[in-house]
Amino acid sequence: MEPSVIVKRDGSQAPFCGQRIIDAIRRAQQAVGQVDDDLAIELCEVVIAHLGRSVDDPTINIETVQDAVIFVLQESGNYQLATAYLRYRDARERERRRQLLSRPSSVVPHLVICGHDTRLRLWDRDALCAQLVEDRDLSAKAAHQVVLMVEEMLADTDVSELSQDLLAGLIDAAMVRSGHGAVAERCGDVRISRRDLTGLIAGASDGRQAAVDTGGRVLSGFVLSEDYPAEVRRLYCRGRMWIDGLDDPRRGNEFTAALDGHPDSWQIVAQAFALATTASRSWRQVNLIIPPMIIGHLERGGEALIAPLEALSQLASCYLYCDGRTPLLDDWPFVSKNISIASYEDDFLLLGRLQQLGLEHLSGPHLMQGGYRRRVAARCALNAQGLEGEFSQLDLLAMALVAAARVRQRQLSADPELAGADIRYAVFGLPPTSTSNEYLERQVVQEGLRCGIALQRTSRLPTAACEHLGRLFDS
Repeated sequence: MEPSVIVKRDGSQAPFCGQRIIDAIRRAQQAVGQVDDDLAIELCEVVIAHLGRSVDDPTINIETVQDAVIFVLQESGNYQLATAYLRYRDARERERRRQLLSRPSSVVPHLVICGHDTRLRLWDRDALCAQLVEDRDLSAKAAHQVVLMVEEMLADTDVSELSQDLLAGLIDAAMVRSGHGAVAERCGDVRISRRDLTGLIAGASDGRQAAVDTGGRVLSGFVLSEDYPAEVRRLYCRGRMWIDGLDDPRRGNEFTAALDGHPDSWQIVAQAFALATTASRSWRQVNLIIPPMIIGHLERGGEALIAPLEALSQLASCYLYCDGRTPLLDDWPFVSKNISIASYEDDFLLLGRLQQLGLEHLSGPHLMQGGYRRRVAARCALNAQGLEGEFSQLDLLAMALVAAARVRQRQLSADPELAGADIRYAVFGLPPTSTSNEYLERQVVQEGLRCGIALQRTSRLPTAACEHLGRLFDS
């Protein structure tokens, strides 16, 4: 059903007018220097047709129309226009927020802060300004500007409750944007999760040891080398970014290899030991796909292979390739958690049993191909939670991610074994189909190409990444 009435942001209604869509697309064309009136009219017609298919009510709100414009621009391959339109939309929203937030009242309704003591308190602009003056060495005028910027970040989101740590991260971001980056770096909070603190204190024999352990944990978890740009270090310390390899920057992230088949099972084991020993010099994680002959030998009672495979698992994670079903799972003979199963495809029963045993699983027909190799030089991850629609902040995340990838690439360049290996990244905190998620992914790819780096997105986040990114919202 084609729309006939549009609901404005203030709740008022007006007749739906396609000319406004054409004008908005033309402004985006002007921003990229590609004015084409016929294209703007054609895209407007596609937008209206898309709305007619996707909505059931002739009364539609303005945000839905704008989302439809972005969708059509992206789906039609007009990525530059989509980006320009997003930036224009973002700038308009910020202007509206500035007008909204210029009122003298210091309390923003429907927004509360959850402190570290889990107590909730209403947002109070004057109290926050006073706190910034005291804790961050800002003047009263600068503190007021920073708080207004934070309110701008939050005004057009659905956030009604935010943690103390998220607030601190937003304050730091506002300080950087307002030209007080050096002050933010010098006076910003260094946070560690309450769970980690509790574990350190519980495991210490006395209070002094607890303090030593806690201090060491803070330093080891939040210090980056000077190789990384200041913005990368800041985002890492705030839990917005995770970078692998900080403990061993000269080795790549992950190497996966499928061993060639051989009629002699002991020859396969010998080849596996040789490959694992060599690969572990350049890679922190080595995965070996063991040919089906080995699991067949074990199924027939070949217990002599158990000890060598246990020893091999100290060097690499070993995946015994099978068709998805094996009687070994009824009485799993291995103690090591680094020995598991690889299969042609996922199998519900197989996955359930491996989950019971606490084992990882790999699948895919490519894993059965002898000589298969997958090399991941470095991995990075971003936490974009709470930044839905904050396109300028997403730009900063994308640029920082690529900057971190470049540092890892330089660190690994001395080893020819790592040349050409994948650099992968993951994004946490944005809905997969959201406009912000697509925007961030596109910005990462474009920034990477500009810097000569091809980044591949992955959905897999290692445990260490989840723990680090989760610090942003720990209380």
